[in-house]
Amino acid sequence: MKTMADDLVSVLSRFHREVVVPDIERIIDARISPFRQEMLANFDAVLKRLDRLESEYQALTAAVHRLEERMTALEDRMTAVEQKIEKLAVRSELVALKERVLALEQRIAELEAQL
Repeated sequence: MKTMADDLVSVLSRFHREVVVPDIERIIDARISPFRQEMLANFDAVLKRLDRLESEYQALTAAVHRLEERMTALEDRMTAVEQKIEKLAVRSELVALKERVLALEQRIAELEAQL
């Protein structure tokens, strides 16, 4: 046997299901949908910036690699130049020593001539 309370619960349940729930869903959708769209737009903007940063990172990495190669080549050339300079210095010292030996030999010859 249905009581008035059961009828009231039934009517309230139906009202809740047919009126209140759709209104709440409509209100939530009206407020959340713009927020969701804004969040998606922000997320897309972040992804776009991240892609640009990744591209710039790749370009910078390639540039650093090229600079490292150029520095290595420059260091190799500098080493070769330093070796040439050292050879020239040794030759210059050798020439100076030969001149001194020649001068000493002449001095010895002069001294021998005097004796």
